[in-house]
Amino acid sequence: MLIVKPSPLQAVANVDRLNDCFQKQKDIGKPVYYILPSNKYLQAARKRKAGIAFKTFDDLADLILKKANINYFPASESERTLFFQELMSNEQNRFLQNAEELRHKAKAYAETYGQLKRMGLKVDELPAHFQQMEAVFKEYELNWVKIRRLLDPENRIHEAVSLTNLEDIELGGIVIDGYLDFSTLQYMVISYFVSLGFDITIYLPQIKGVMIVTETENELKKLGFTIMSDAVTVEPDTEKPHIELKSATTIDEEINGVLEEIVINNHQVPFSEVGILIVDERSYLEKLKKTANDKNIPLKLPQKKRLKDTLFFQFIYQSLLKHNGRFLNRWDRIDLIDTLLRLQFLESVDYMNFKKAYIETGALPDECTEKVEEMITYRKSVPKKASLVDYLKSLQELLETNYFTAIWKERFAVETNTEKLQQIRLEWKAYEQFNSFMTTKITMLENQGLDDLNVHYHIFVEWLYEGLESSSLYIEREPVNGIALHSFRDVALFQGASLYVLGMNEGKFPKGHKLSGYFQESDLNNLPIPFASPSRRLFREKDDAFFMQLFSVASHLSFSYVVGVDPHNPLLPSVYLEQWKPIIEMRKYSATERFASKTSASLQEYEEKIAYHHGIGKDVQHFPDHLKRIAKVIKKLEKGEEFVSTTWEEKLRKDRFPVTMLESYAACPFKYALERVLNVKEPTEKQTNLDFRDVGSMLHTIIEKFYKQQNLVGKPFATFTEELKETAESILIDIFEEEWAKVEANHLDFSKLQLSIEKEEWLKKLKKWWFAERKHFWENRKLKEMHLFRLEEKVELDIKIDEDTTVTLSGKIDRIDIDEHGFVIYDYKSGFASLNFQKEVRPGLKLQLPLYLVAMQNRLENGHYEIDLSNLFAEMPTDITAHGASYISLREPAKRAGNSVWREEHFGSKNAFGIHSSATKEETLEAEALLAKYELKKRLKDLWEGSSNDFSVKPLKCMNNCVYKSVCRVTQEQIEQGEGEWK
Repeated sequence: MLIVKPSPLQAVANVDRLNDCFQKQKDIGKPVYYILPSNKYLQAARKRKAGIAFKTFDDLADLILKKANINYFPASESERTLFFQELMSNEQNRFLQNAEELRHKAKAYAETYGQLKRMGLKVDELPAHFQQMEAVFKEYELNWVKIRRLLDPENRIHEAVSLTNLEDIELGGIVIDGYLDFSTLQYMVISYFVSLGFDITIYLPQIKGVMIVTETENELKKLGFTIMSDAVTVEPDTEKPHIELKSATTIDEEINGVLEEIVINNHQVPFSEVGILIVDERSYLEKLKKTANDKNIPLKLPQKKRLKDTLFFQFIYQSLLKHNGRFLNRWDRIDLIDTLLRLQFLESVDYMNFKKAYIETGALPDECTEKVEEMITYRKSVPKKASLVDYLKSLQELLETNYFTAIWKERFAVETNTEKLQQIRLEWKAYEQFNSFMTTKITMLENQGLDDLNVHYHIFVEWLYEGLESSSLYIEREPVNGIALHSFRDVALFQGASLYVLGMNEGKFPKGHKLSGYFQESDLNNLPIPFASPSRRLFREKDDAFFMQLFSVASHLSFSYVVGVDPHNPLLPSVYLEQWKPIIEMRKYSATERFASKTSASLQEYEEKIAYHHGIGKDVQHFPDHLKRIAKVIKKLEKGEEFVSTTWEEKLRKDRFPVTMLESYAACPFKYALERVLNVKEPTEKQTNLDFRDVGSMLHTIIEKFYKQQNLVGKPFATFTEELKETAESILIDIFEEEWAKVEANHLDFSKLQLSIEKEEWLKKLKKWWFAERKHFWENRKLKEMHLFRLEEKVELDIKIDEDTTVTLSGKIDRIDIDEHGFVIYDYKSGFASLNFQKEVRPGLKLQLPLYLVAMQNRLENGHYEIDLSNLFAEMPTDITAHGASYISLREPAKRAGNSVWREEHFGSKNAFGIHSSATKEETLEAEALLAKYELKKRLKDLWEGSSNDFSVKPLKCMNNCVYKSVCRVTQEQIEQGEGEWK
């Protein structure tokens, strides 16, 4: 008999039906397959009645294949995509895309193939405009489906329903319950069992006013089913449910608001009478579980942990298998070592010390080093292509040693912390499940004769991940009483009073249906789809039915959606909710609403609300002492003030210090304190750029060695001869090679290729620098009497910053040129350099050049430092003053624009120094005049005093790449205030 019995919505798999089915099994002596639409229905039915074969449509297909003695390897849809990638990667001549493009193309092909099969069609029935894919599909079916017997869910059904002349199948009948409609493949299975003459009873839930149930009845009539309309037991219309509609600023606030409302109403509606339907499980479920746990609200969910979230899985998959296999330096090993150390469950101090020692010196405990080397040897030896069985066996062999279990046994013996013991147990279970998975797969592949199923390594890694992705570790069973969670597919199981529907946003429900792969809606019109063409109309009707069923399962319905925080561009509710918007008062779930509530579910929530009201400036009574202390600290931190005591001020005060110290303090007092007072070292990390300090030191050394080897120090520019010119560049390159070797020795984290590229770039810059030096100095006929006077000249400058205080500033001038009328100082920089007296010199950010000018003038005029010029000039000059000062950037060595300052008499088209019109122009560079014009003595006093007592967060120059950014509390307002202070 083929019967369709209309059924009340909530009568799916009820006890009476299950008893009837069980009795039928006993009477005929054969099992009756009871087909249900979801795992949650299957679980509920098994609890209600044991002894019945609760199955799915896939189980029916498996039954047929087993009866026909057809062996196969069950492949998932994800595995099918990977097999398509492997197939297409072998056809390099056919597919010339790069690896990433080929991966996306293979995924699109696999999805197109899957969609074709889900529509009940064969490859020969592809639309004409898809013919370019036909050869790939046929190759997949021949080599992967027919020969290797790798059957995905769609092909299992296709193969099952294609079998004929089967002997008697030990099956007493089929009951299908809870389905509103059937897919094309499900209709094919039903049709096949109809052809075999089995009794099939279908219970079809009735929902008033929906089309899809009627269409399902019509399709079943075509297959020979009788609709027993006289047996309809649909319950009469009951009182319409009370409906509420609410919006929320964010998903988190929506979840918080709903759970808080459930708690408030708990005395009227117990948790067992409350259900939550999640529209978008991927976005909501984990957040819902966390928030409910924080609020001590029980959810009817077993507590599990995904295998892929365990440390052991991360160690094997992420740190080992996915690694590129090139362990060139310690940073390439750091992920592997870090996860390995964490898997040993060391004391926190030991873990940090081991990791610190490795990062600094590469040292590890001997046993750990041995295991790391074993893992690296394995990863390096893995072939680029091999069979799945070989890959699995080699990995299993690697893990078969008792290394991990021995360590965990030791920890179990001494550990007393319950939480840590649970963590060890969880990792142990992950280890066992991982091994069990590999053993099962090896057995299945070998039994199927797939020992030689060769794939590329990256396909194996992704195949392994896909196989384990859905695996989870059981931690704790679901509570007896709690809030039930549902989806639209199984919400008819809900037996309570209040149902909360979360995430009812436009675009989320009804879902925007789209065919997979390259198929478009227009393709459906010309395809011979046997049943239920998967059109947008069909899926919209299904969503209509899912929505309408809600009004039969609860007396109170609360819909909520996310409206967002922008009132001018709100997110919209589902079109299903539009009819209620004008008539239902909207309550908005938001942080403001939540914190305004006078009730709290926990002490933590109570304190959060107290802190919130205090934070917005309200007078809060009974403010807890520990929150007062926190508020006081926050207020201090917001100001950014950091002063030290008088005792420390006296210890930190110096009368002699380098000019660069004041520049650092001016740029950022907080960074200065960390760097120069507390001596906080930069975090050790993998170097991706050359250390500018090493490069700067190298350049200064090269320049000094070069000029000294050329014997040009102390000589006028006119002495540079053609002979020197011919040999100069080769000498420069030899010195560069010598110094570059020292730089390489300090950058072991760099590959040879990286260092080679960097070396080539810096050699180009050095040659460019020498070209500029010749042009500006040695071949400049206007400066032939000027001498290269000093290189790397150490200077000191005494400055009386007030009546009682004189400080001594020290520094080193990279280069001094001199003639009988004056001198010029230069500072070589490896990067870009600027010199703006108003924005950089006055605030103290750039003090070297102006103070070095003053120091040299004092040295020459006052005789404070003895300098013998008699070997340079026949007659001693009587009045030597500063011509100017300039930075020389190795990036722009010929530039004399915004990086220099000159006396105004040197400007003009015939100036000897090649000065650009945009350079800083000064009437005089006389020491006292320069100090007075830019108020440098006052600024030096402020910086000097502050550098011993005030380390507040008030940067004048905040660098994005500052190494102390993670511990700095600077705000954007403070940054802008500092940048604007000296404009």
